[in-house]
Amino acid sequence: MNTNKTGVESLAADAPSESNAKPTGAGPASRLATLTRWIVLGEKTVACLFLLLIVVTMGTHVFARYVLSDPFQWSEEVARLALIWMTFISAAFVMAEGRHIAVDMVSSRVGERGKLFIECLGYVVVVAACLLLMIGGARFVWYVGKVGSPGLGVPKSCWYGAGMIGLLLMAVHNLLDLFQVWVTGKPIPRDVHVEEEGFQLEMEQSA
Repeated sequence: MNTNKTGVESLAADAPSESNAKPTGAGPASRLATLTRWIVLGEKTVACLFLLLIVVTMGTHVFARYVLSDPFQWSEEVARLALIWMTFISAAFVMAEGRHIAVDMVSSRVGERGKLFIECLGYVVVVAACLLLMIGGARFVWYVGKVGSPGLGVPKSCWYGAGMIGLLLMAVHNLLDLFQVWVTGKPIPRDVHVEEEGFQLEMEQSA
C-alpha cells in the first residue's frame, strides 16, 4: 500500500475541517441585538393577548346586551384595563423598532459622527425622561394603590402601574440601543417609513 501523500493531500489533511473548527462566537453587538429581538417578541405577544382579551370581552358584552338583554357590568372595565396595558406595552416595542414620530431635520444634514452623537444624545434624553417620570409616577401609584375600581374593585395600582412598566421597558430598550451604538460605533439601522412629501410641499408653497 502506498502511504505517500502529495503536497495538496497533505495540506488538505492538515487543514481543520468545518466541524472541528472552533466557533468564533457572537460579538457583544450581536448578543444585544438578539436580546432586543427576544424582548420585542415578548412584548408583541403580550400586546396581542391584551388585544384578544379586548375583542373577546367586548364581543361578549355586545352579545349579553343585545341578545340576552343582561349586559355584564365588568366587561367594559376589563376591556379598558386591557387597552391601557396594551397601549403602554406597544409603545415599548414601537420605541425599540424606531417607529415613533421623529423629526430628523438635523441628523439628515450632518456627517456620520454627527448622526452618532445625535442618536446617543437622544437615547440618553429618553432614558432620563423615563426615569424621571417613573420616580414621580411611582409615588402616585403607591398613593392610590389601595383604592379599588368601582366595578371589579381592581386596585388603582394595576391601572396606573401599566405606565410604570411601559416607561421601564422603553428605558431598557434605549439603554440596549445605546450600548449597541457604543460597541459598534455606528448608528442603528432602522426600517422605518419616512414621510417628506408633505413637508416639502409646505416649503414650496411658503416660498
